[in-house]
Amino acid sequence: MNNINKIFLEYEKTRESNKQSLENRKAKIYNQLPRLKAIEEEMVELGLEIAKSVLKEDNKAKLNSLKRKQKDLRVEKTEILASKNYGDDILELRYECDKCKDTGFVGFNKCSCFIQKQIEYNYMMSNLSETKENFDNFNLKYYSETPKKDGLSPRKNMEHIYRECIDYVNTFDKHNRNMLFIGRPGLGKTFLCHSIAKELLKTGKSIIYHSAPDLIDLVRKYKFNFENEEQSDTVLDNINTCDLLIIDDLGTELSTQFSGLVIYNILNKRMMESKKMIIATNLDVKEIIRDYSERITSRIFGSFDMFEFFGEDIRILMKMS
Repeated sequence: MNNINKIFLEYEKTRESNKQSLENRKAKIYNQLPRLKAIEEEMVELGLEIAKSVLKEDNKAKLNSLKRKQKDLRVEKTEILASKNYGDDILELRYECDKCKDTGFVGFNKCSCFIQKQIEYNYMMSNLSETKENFDNFNLKYYSETPKKDGLSPRKNMEHIYRECIDYVNTFDKHNRNMLFIGRPGLGKTFLCHSIAKELLKTGKSIIYHSAPDLIDLVRKYKFNFENEEQSDTVLDNINTCDLLIIDDLGTELSTQFSGLVIYNILNKRMMESKKMIIATNLDVKEIIRDYSERITSRIFGSFDMFEFFGEDIRILMKMS
């Protein structure tokens, strides 16, 4: 069951729960104040009479008389409830969201509560609920200003990559870009992957984040799960159809024919569906070409914008500061 269906089912359960709560309140109050039940029944009958009177185009005097009776009953109902310190809404259906009345939609637009539920479900699906990294916490001071590669300093390089990541998020619905982060450990690749994911999750995008080894294990687990095929299909479908798939630590997975096939199939299916990806790896270009088949490397280097991270391990520098 996908997240949208889960949300609709959640709304349905909420509405049923609210209806049951109303019936329980009515039973209790009608038992305590039987006149209220009689009033409710009289008001239903009066409503029908008023409708018939309008259809028959009865004279205004008769219609006004019926409306006065209806008003008198409402006043009596309010006075009885007030005498027992009950609010006017005690016999009304209550909603968790008054804007959409627990349907998830206001007109044809998603209610804010629906969007929030999507965000919460997407967080659970993303594998990122415990991460604290975000763009605001990214600190460039740990990157050296000394020119190192082709006259470019690590800080200038990271300023460029940081801006590209911000732009990637801000224009997400307008581009079809994939990003490849390469560089040795401790240079901020994972941090920026998390930051991109968390910003997009806030907008209701579906994001899945996994290290390459975990992704391979996940596919292996569900691909051969014959006891629960529905759940397996959903998990594998999410990998192929989520708005953004982030694969971290490419190259740390056990290199087998199966792992190569999984990576190729994921790349190929998502590219065919124009679904965006970000890959982060500690390997350099030569090592990627060495370790992966041509059909994988051709897709990576042909369809991903490459960003090279270089400099000193900032995790070590942060511990020393």
